[in-house]
Amino acid sequence: MPELHAAERLELEAIARRFEGALAICASRLDEPASVVEVAADEVFPAASLIKVAVALEVFCQIEEGFLARAERVALKGDDKVIGSGVLTELADGLTPTLGDLVYLALAISDNTAANVLIERVGVFSVNRRLAKLGLEKTRLSGKILTHETKHGAPSPEAEDYGAAPSTPKDDRDDGRGERSPTTARELVRLFTAIHKREDLPPAACEALLDVLQKTQTASAIRRGLPEARFRDRTPARLCNKTGSIRGVVNDAGIVATDRGAYAVALLSKGSKDLRPTQDNVGRIALAEASRVVYRAMRGE
Repeated sequence: MPELHAAERLELEAIARRFEGALAICASRLDEPASVVEVAADEVFPAASLIKVAVALEVFCQIEEGFLARAERVALKGDDKVIGSGVLTELADGLTPTLGDLVYLALAISDNTAANVLIERVGVFSVNRRLAKLGLEKTRLSGKILTHETKHGAPSPEAEDYGAAPSTPKDDRDDGRGERSPTTARELVRLFTAIHKREDLPPAACEALLDVLQKTQTASAIRRGLPEARFRDRTPARLCNKTGSIRGVVNDAGIVATDRGAYAVALLSKGSKDLRPTQDNVGRIALAEASRVVYRAMRGE
């Protein structure tokens, strides 16, 4: 695999400079570890809903290790419901989805309530212990997602930091701001690499997780940067990914499989004042542009 062309390296740096906030980019060929593309890959960003991948991984690992059952049902309570993406907040209390159902909802449509029920079931400590065993030093689950804002409301405009400051987890306590769990682009690539290669993880757990991630329904900046992205069945690349966004933050990470091999990629942004949940949000556009360059680089074009 050839080194990244200088022109493409400059193109990624230019995309980062044009963006009004901060961008981090990291991608690595899964069959050629030395082939890496990166911009600010070690800078800490809020994970937003990307942290749900770590939660789902822990659920599937505990299933394979015999501590949980995928068919186990959990009763939905009114206190479980939080603001943001998903459908469970609109459904009746007492609903009893399975753990498998909750993982699908948390990943495919990024249901915050589903993710929080799973966090309650496996625990913040267990998620973070698994991440540490994989060698991730900066990526941590800081708590349930959006429970603080559900109870206390969003910050005032004067206090808004546009996602610039992630949580700083201490002693695996739940701070109610799991959407601000810290991560880096490099560590997300490391996480997806471990999942792809089944490194220090139950193989069946990795397979189950990737099966759900390929069904992601939320708008993907990575996919937007792939050829013929408007036609999911025509693009020559296959994608297993998770998106995430909070005010000022747009993220996307996962695995792209092409006819010339596969690569793990993480695209992170923070500090944008464009809060529109639309496809022309400047963060989404910047990440899609980066995805396009990364795709060319990883294929050696």
